[in-house]
Amino acid sequence: MSTGVSRGRVAVAALIAFTAAAGAAYAQQPTIATQAPGVATTVSASSFDSTLARLERAITGKGLTIAARVDHAAAAMRAGLTLRPTTLVIAGNPAAGTPLMVADQTMGVELPLRFLVWQGEDGKARVTYDPLASIAARHQLKGLDDVVRRMTAGIESIVADAVKQ
Repeated sequence: MSTGVSRGRVAVAALIAFTAAAGAAYAQQPTIATQAPGVATTVSASSFDSTLARLERAITGKGLTIAARVDHAAAAMRAGLTLRPTTLVIAGNPAAGTPLMVADQTMGVELPLRFLVWQGEDGKARVTYDPLASIAARHQLKGLDDVVRRMTAGIESIVADAVKQ
């Protein structure tokens, strides 16, 4: 892959991350409020590096493919700025996501899914994501409740695996 294409994908992924906002937090995990309304954030029991590694293992273990990783802290450093560890992991499964895009092709702006692993001022790692039920509601998807429910269970399981001790 050429450097221009790679940079373009990273830029698109970063832009997509800024557009995400919606949903309720995963009720069984400790959740904190965030600046972006409806974005679920779960505090991890592990370090940033361990949480990121666990997240990636959980993603691939659930049959998703990691499409991209965006290291925002490294990008900030290249720009002469400082940012605590912050990595966006973009992952999906076309077999699961395509039916959502068939129902409303604008779902393509939301897929693949995005998981942000970041370190707060307190040194604790967190995983932030946009709950699928909120994404589906934003796009007014009808008749896909079972698909959304199954995908939500998978996403919540991935996050739970990433943040556990």
